[in-house]
Amino acid sequence: MSDADPFDQEGHVARPADDGQFARFFRRHKDEFLRYLVSKTRTLADADEVLMDAAVRMYQRWEYIENHESPIAIAWQIVRSKQVDHYRMQVRRAGKELLTDDVPAFASHGGSVDELLALRGYERLDKALSALETAAPTQALCIRLRYLEELTTAEIAERTDRTENAVRANICKGLRRLHTLMELPDTEEGDR
Repeated sequence: MSDADPFDQEGHVARPADDGQFARFFRRHKDEFLRYLVSKTRTLADADEVLMDAAVRMYQRWEYIENHESPIAIAWQIVRSKQVDHYRMQVRRAGKELLTDDVPAFASHGGSVDELLALRGYERLDKALSALETAAPTQALCIRLRYLEELTTAEIAERTDRTENAVRANICKGLRRLHTLMELPDTEEGDR
C-alpha cells in the first residue's frame, strides 16, 4: 500500500515525526503572526481564527515549507493568503446577515465614548493603507511590518524574501505615497 493518503488531493501532509519541528516553528513565530493579523483585522477573535486556518495550512504543507530556502517567507505568504480568504468569507456572509448598529453594542460591552473617539483617528490611516495595499501591496506590507510590528529591515527582508535595500526602498516609496494619500480630502457622497 502507498504512503500517500488517497484523500489528500493537494500533496503530502506533515508526518508525525515532523510534528515537533512544526510545533517549534509555529511557537516561535505565532506572536508575530498574531500581531500582524490583529493590525489587519482589528479584532483578536478574527485574528485568532485566521491564524488557526493558516496554522492548519502550514501543517499540511510543512514538508514543502521546511525544505524551502526561506521557510518564514512561505509561512508569511500563507498567513496573508488566509487573511484575504477571511475577508472574502466576511463579504459572502455580509449579504446573508442582518446588520445592527455597532455603537450601542460596543457601548454595552464596556466601550466608552472616549474609546470610540480614539478609534475615529485611525480611519484616515486605515483608508490610506487600504488604498496603498491596492496600488502597491509590497510597499504597504513593508510599512506595516516596520511601523506596526516594529521589525528591523533585516527581519522584514527575511520575512518577505527580499533584499534589505529593496525593503528600504519599498518603505521610503510607500511612506511618500501614504502621506500623499492621507493629505487627499475625504469625499463622501454628500460632499459635492
